[in-house]
Amino acid sequence: MLKLLMPGATNPPTFEDLVEWAYSTLPQKVKDLPDFPGIQILDEPPPDILKKNNLPPGHEMLGCYTGLFRTQRRHNIVQMAPDLIFVFRGPILRHSKGDLPAEIKRVVWHEVAHWLGHDEDQMKDLGL
Repeated sequence: MLKLLMPGATNPPTFEDLVEWAYSTLPQKVKDLPDFPGIQILDEPPPDILKKNNLPPGHEMLGCYTGLFRTQRRHNIVQMAPDLIFVFRGPILRHSKGDLPAEIKRVVWHEVAHWLGHDEDQMKDLGL
């Protein structure tokens, strides 16, 4: 991951390197939470996730959090699948405006904020 930050690195960072770097920029207290969700990179959003999220025409999904918001967990709720953060390579590459690391970081932070319980309006207030 240091090759992202080291001048003169011979190989450019991969998309996976950039996602790992974006994760590394999260506050340590968030990364240390015992129930931090996994982060998975997919080339494109699966059709079932697209359908569930009902995006307006012309919009693409760059990332997605699937699971139960941390603020809504209760001892009597049974989760059927693990919490996951998805980062979608294709849409991010298509919509990146030249600063790929910053775009990936924004997507990772945005989805982590969803996991922590923030809704879309709160995201705007947070600058995410």
